[in-house]
Amino acid sequence: MSAIADGVDFFLNIFSFDSASKPKASRSQLFSGVGGVYLMGVFTWCLIWKSYSSRQFSAILTCASMVQLCGFVLLTIKVRATKSVSGLSSKTLEMYLIFFLCRLGNTLNKKGYVPSDKTGKGVYQALDVMSFFVVLQLLYCIHKTHKATYQKEEDSMMILPLLPPCAVLAFFVRMTLSRSDFYDGLWAASAYIDTVAMLPQLWMLTKIGGYIEGMTSHFIAAMTLRSAFGLMFWMRAYTDAIKYGSSELSINTAIGTFVVQLLLAADFMYYYGKARFSGKKLVMPDNPLGALTGVDI
Repeated sequence: MSAIADGVDFFLNIFSFDSASKPKASRSQLFSGVGGVYLMGVFTWCLIWKSYSSRQFSAILTCASMVQLCGFVLLTIKVRATKSVSGLSSKTLEMYLIFFLCRLGNTLNKKGYVPSDKTGKGVYQALDVMSFFVVLQLLYCIHKTHKATYQKEEDSMMILPLLPPCAVLAFFVRMTLSRSDFYDGLWAASAYIDTVAMLPQLWMLTKIGGYIEGMTSHFIAAMTLRSAFGLMFWMRAYTDAIKYGSSELSINTAIGTFVVQLLLAADFMYYYGKARFSGKKLVMPDNPLGALTGVDI
C-alpha cells in the first residue's frame, strides 16, 4: 500500500500547477511513476478493448495510438520529475506536432484511415488529440519552463529540408481510402513525416556522446512498438487497400515507412532489450547515426 501511496503522491506533485518550484523526484519515486504509467496504460487499453471496441484486428491501430500516448507521457514524467529537458530534441517534437496536425486533419474528417471497429468512431482520434497536447506541453517545457536545461547546440539537425520531400511524395504517392486528393495527401504526408520524425532525436544522442537516459529510452521503445503495430495492420490491410482503389506502389510505400522506422530503431531496440534483461548499462557500437554509448535503465 505504501508503494501505491508513493505513486499517487508522485503524480500529484509533478502534475500540480507549481510543480516547477518543487524539488526533483527521487529515483524510487521516478520508478513508481513509470510503473504507474504502464499500469494505467494496460488498464485503459483493457477498458477500451472491453467497452469501446468491436474486438477486431483493426483495433491494433488504436492500441498503437495508446502506446504512442504512453511514450509521450513517459517523457512528460521525465521532464517534470527531473526538472530537466536534457537529452530531448525539440526538433523531433516539432516534427511530431506537424505529424499530428496532418493525421488528425484526415482522421477527424474522413474514415478511410481509421480502425473499422468501434474505436474508429472517436477513441482512436481522441488518443491522437491527447498526444498532440502532451507534445505541446513538452515543447513549452523545453522553451519556457526548463529552457536553461535544453541542449540547443546539440539539437542541431535541420528539419526544414525534411518537410518539402514529404509533401511532394504525398502529392504523387498516396492511397485513395478517403476518396479525396486533399485528405489522402494529408494522411500520406503524416506517414512520411512520421518516418523521419525520430531522426533529430537520434542525431542529438550522437551529439551528446550517445548517453541516453532511461525515460528517453522508454519513449523510443514505445514509438518503435507503435511502428511495429502499424506495420502489422497495413500488411494485413494490403488486399483491402488494393480492393478500394489504391495502387500497389502507394500501399507498398506506406508499408515501407514503417519498415524504415523499425530499421532506424533496430540497433537501439536490440541493445535496449539486452539492457532491460541484464539491468546494466551498456556500450553500443558505432552506427550511421553515431554511437549510443550507454543506456541508463
